[in-house]
Amino acid sequence: MKIFKFLAIVMIVGLSLSVQAQKKVKPEKPEKQFTIYERGPYMTKIDVRKELRGTENIVQIDALNVSGGSALIRGEILPGAEISQVLATVGNYNLTRQISKSGRGESIQLMDVIFPVRLRMTISNQILDVEIKEAGFWKIAVGLTQ
Repeated sequence: MKIFKFLAIVMIVGLSLSVQAQKKVKPEKPEKQFTIYERGPYMTKIDVRKELRGTENIVQIDALNVSGGSALIRGEILPGAEISQVLATVGNYNLTRQISKSGRGESIQLMDVIFPVRLRMTISNQILDVEIKEAGFWKIAVGLTQ
């Protein structure tokens, strides 16, 4: 009887030692689709998003000055945001198309973009450096205060 109890205890201890706790596996985070490397001090809002409805490889840049187009007390009208230069340091694009221009700013599209693309833009003397890794139709909305 003592041997039976001893064997039962040995089996229980052996089984409990052989069961190991499973490690929790953390789900992998999806790689970020874009990175902002540099932004100007007067850029109050930068929104980078992929539009699901678009099928072409296009990057649209919308630049607006919050106070653009409004008159000052002395009668001067504040300028709207102006996109003066777009340079692709990684990747490439084929054509630039102006979509709209108003007293507050302008919108342009970069056509036939080769991704991944890193764009260094000058918007109203402010630098914005953005890299987009995934192909598609992207919108970059930049809000400025001057």
